[in-house]
Order: sequence, then structure tokens, then C-alpha cells
Amino acid sequence: MNDPHEIPTLVVEDLCTSFATERGPLQAVDGVSFTLRRGRTLGVVGESGSGKSATARSIMNLLPPGTSATTGRVLLDGRDVRSLSRAESRHVWGVEAAMVFQNPMTSLNPVIPVGRQIGEGLRYHRKLSRAAAGRRARELLEQVGIADPERRLAEYPHQLSGGMRQRVMIAVALACDPKLLIADEPTTALDVTVQKQILDLLDRLRQQRRMAMVLITHDLSVVAGRTDDVIVMYAGRVVEQAPTRQLFSAMRHPYTQALFESIPKVTQPSHTRLRIIQGRPPDLAALGPGCAFAPRCAHAQPRCCRETPPLSGSEGADARHACFYPAGTTVGEAALAANRAAGRTAAGLALAAGAAAGADVA
Repeated sequence: MNDPHEIPTLVVEDLCTSFATERGPLQAVDGVSFTLRRGRTLGVVGESGSGKSATARSIMNLLPPGTSATTGRVLLDGRDVRSLSRAESRHVWGVEAAMVFQNPMTSLNPVIPVGRQIGEGLRYHRKLSRAAAGRRARELLEQVGIADPERRLAEYPHQLSGGMRQRVMIAVALACDPKLLIADEPTTALDVTVQKQILDLLDRLRQQRRMAMVLITHDLSVVAGRTDDVIVMYAGRVVEQAPTRQLFSAMRHPYTQALFESIPKVTQPSHTRLRIIQGRPPDLAALGPGCAFAPRCAHAQPRCCRETPPLSGSEGADARHACFYPAGTTVGEAALAANRAAGRTAAGLALAAGAAAGADVA
């Protein structure tokens, strides 16, 4: 159990990140806030382009300063790490907080043996000798489930399978015993069996070390049973936030519901047609007024094309959603039924938003 008086491992307050583009500023992260305590896991879910990785890199201060601008606060054990200089940050990232990236082939150096890459942080931060760093690297390879670690220490990334490379990346991230681990889609391009092994490994190591962990994924099924809380992102904003069990028992945002319905299910008959989310994610450099999901939402009403719904909720302080017509509610079901009866599509509603004169569903 977590001590309620214990300082949270990570607090993110009103985090905003924009990138300078030829078409003007692109708002990749827009007002993201959450709290994560020691030993707990937060799932961050959304399609590609929803702002998940940009949020992680903003927290870790890994974005290029010349082309991006970030505001808001990031507190690690109560310390505002965004106020640190780049030199000071080197003694925080990798030591107190670490990150596992989604593509180990571009994260690992192809011309350096994996043993040296694991030991590099130990020598720099812990001041271990080369021999001591090598011994610790061997122990870490054993902990992440790599067989014959002595031989693997001398091998290069291209000599390892995709799953083994990801295990090496986890060993690199955990080398200095961080309090916070951010795993950015750590199972990308891996087959389902290896995906499960990697996710089980991360969960086991989190429990053993009592780390706080942020698990980023586009797949809602990944966070089910593996996280304590979930935030769902769309167009750089949090559209739903709830404890994991509550989210799966009562999804309120239509986007969350659409993500869940697009997951293939073993209970479905063979050759069942997969459900998709119609349309595509919005252009973040040209967002108009209203809810960003409205052009793809079966619940959308004229109001959705004019106003941006705030992140709020009446089901308890821990569960919030940003929707005027939430799924599973009386007003939400009325909006859905009205659209079906009128043969009105979300895309058509968005195109006609400027001229829409009909009354909203009460």
C-alpha cells in the first residue's frame, strides 16, 4: 500500500509542448496533468500522433530546445526538474528516472558491445571500475532474462533478436536503479509471445524495485491488468482519465470506447470484420474550434464543433472525461440515437458546423 502522505514520485502539471513548423506552431501536448506514486503504473493510451511520446519526451526534457517550447511543471520526488540546467539534468536522467524507447535498434549503438553500453551509465554515475561495471552488467542481463549473459556481453546489437535487444534496453534503463521508468511502446514490432514476455518482465521488475512506471501504448488491451490508472490522449489532450478497472467497466469518452471496440477479440467468430475508427487524427497545426474528435465521433452534436469540452466528471475525483455527450449516459445515448435517426454522420456534421442551426440534444 502507498502512504498517502508520501511525496508522489512524479507530478505533471499543465504540461504543454509546441513545435515550430513552416505552417506555424504545432501543439503536440496541451495541458496534460497527472500524479504517479511509487510502485504504481500509469498507462498512457492513444493512436499515433495523439501526443503520448511527446509527453514522455517533454517530461524527460529530451526535445530539441531550438524547435520546441515546453511549459508547465514536472516534479520528480518534489523537485521541479524542468528548472534544472542541462548539466544538472545529466545527474537525474538515467539515475532517478529512465526511459525505454520503442525501437532498440535505433537506441543502441551498433558498433559497441552491449556489455559496454549497459556499463556506461554505471561508470559515469556510480563511478564503478570497468571490471565492476562488467559484473553488474552481467547481473542485469540475468535479471532481464537473457540466457548465457557472459557471452551476450561481448555481442553487438545486430547479433541479438528483437526481444533480446529490448531486454538489453531495459537493462540499460535499470542499471542505476531509477525511481521512475517510462516505457514508450516497448513492444513495438515484437510478436505477441515476446510482447507478453517483455510486459511481464517490466511488471515484475517494477514490483521488485517498487518503481513508478509510465507505460505508453496504442493498445488498450496492453494496459488492462497491468496498470493502476489510465489516461487516454487525443490530439495532445487528455480526453479520459480513470483507475484502470473503472475505465474498463464504464468508458465515458466515445474515443476510448472506439479504441476498445477496434481490438480483435478471441470470442468473435472467425472472419469477423474488424471495427475501425472512421476518419483520421486531426492536423495539430490546424486545429479548429470545438472537440478535436468531433469529426470522427458517432455522438457528436453541433455544440461539439463549436466548444471544447473540459476534462471533468461526476463519478468521483479519480475519473474524468472531456465530453459533452459521454458514452453510457442518458445524454450520450440520446445524442447517438438522434444521429442515427437523422442519418447524420460525424464528418457531415463537422463540414456543416458553420451553418448548423439545429438545436443540441438536451
